[in-house]
Amino acid sequence: MRYVPIVAAALIAVPTFTHGQNTRDSTISVSATKITRIAPDRASMFVLVEGSAETPADAVARAETKLKAVSDALKALGPRTEVDRAITYSVGPAPQPNMYPAPTLPTSNVSRAVLRVSVVGLDQLARVAAAALGAGSSGVSSIMFESSAADSVRRSRMTDALAQARADAAALAAALGGKLGELVEVTSNAGPLGFQGPTMLNFDARFSQPPQAPDVSISSSVTVRFRLVR
Repeated sequence: MRYVPIVAAALIAVPTFTHGQNTRDSTISVSATKITRIAPDRASMFVLVEGSAETPADAVARAETKLKAVSDALKALGPRTEVDRAITYSVGPAPQPNMYPAPTLPTSNVSRAVLRVSVVGLDQLARVAAAALGAGSSGVSSIMFESSAADSVRRSRMTDALAQARADAAALAAALGGKLGELVEVTSNAGPLGFQGPTMLNFDARFSQPPQAPDVSISSSVTVRFRLVR
């Protein structure tokens, strides 16, 4: 595992008043982040399916037939391949070639569907893609890498992030001619884990994204606030 520390610090002065007093109370707020990169042990992808026919209803029926064939082929790979419920989400006229003059083609419709697949063990990824394509899939999306150890790694690095934040707060206090007082507040933010899934699905392989590196980035962040004693 590789550790990459990221530290951000800020000084915040907050005036507070009590009955009969005009005392100014300053606080120091510091944030620290520890980023850990680990190897993934699972991944997920979207399997893309298209069905074409003369009418919209026939196109949907053809896409659903392909979906069942693809789903059955993936389930036959064993328990390490988890197949989620498929979604047939669009149907309409098939796109025409972008050329001039436009060719005269018979009217057709295309229905599109997606099937999310989770894979335990990266050695299965190529087999899953091959099985889906062999059963009639039109392609697969970019791969999203994941780790089952993400939560435990994030929590274990919280201690390091907290120690870093406290040390930086003490350094700021000394630079201001004071010292740290009592702890006022501690907050944490897990941040994103691993790669985020695609927000758009591309059915045209000519414009597919390059493969992502098989790495999971885990962020452990804390923010602490201390009183500044002068």
